[in-house]
Amino acid sequence: MHAFTPLSLFLLLTPFTTAASTITITTSAAPQPTSSSYTSDSQFQSDMLKAHNFYRSEQNVSNLVWNDTSATYAKNWSRGCVFQHSGGPLGENLASGYANASASIDAWGLERKHYNYDKPGFSEKTGHFTQLVWSNTTSVGCGRTECDGKNGTPGWYVVCEYWPEGNVVGTGDDKNIYFKENVKEQTKGKAGDTVESGVSETSGCAGWRGGRGNGREGVVAGVMGVLAVVVAGLMF
Repeated sequence: MHAFTPLSLFLLLTPFTTAASTITITTSAAPQPTSSSYTSDSQFQSDMLKAHNFYRSEQNVSNLVWNDTSATYAKNWSRGCVFQHSGGPLGENLASGYANASASIDAWGLERKHYNYDKPGFSEKTGHFTQLVWSNTTSVGCGRTECDGKNGTPGWYVVCEYWPEGNVVGTGDDKNIYFKENVKEQTKGKAGDTVESGVSETSGCAGWRGGRGNGREGVVAGVMGVLAVVVAGLMF
């Protein structure tokens, strides 16, 4: 199988009715071999929850619990093998083509190397990470499907749903107030630590979607919307 080439990121804000907004980014990834963490339901759930809470513990925020309803939603969306966001009511992270389930989370978590705690807020380089460790988020549910190139989605396609949603952007004088409150500084380990090895080695890319927050929703929809920014290239 030839390598999948990710080429674009889309940033889109679509207004709803109240005081906050969220931001959406989508990319794709290169295919990787199958792992038992994908083929076993119990191991997949265990590995995904462990990986999420590894990063959250190092950022000094509470562990997530597994949400079966969110996991079912994620699984159903992944079955379509369409690498774009579902547009549902939850925060959402996407990944495809990673060697194992934990590597998908490492791809998101290692973005913390680029996060500036002195200037908190949204960045294209850190959007997956900030949803991953958003302190107000309390539960996660993930699903996966072996797409193997179907609809251009390589390898195993992983979808995670978060509640309450993260990556909320304020619309008042301080647009980053929610990031200040919900993205805590790392208190143990190093920014390059990973779930399995403690070494910042990973490959591929991922896609994330913050939730609707208090009123504005980020939605991937091509180049339509109030604000659209297109950036070519890889996330890593």
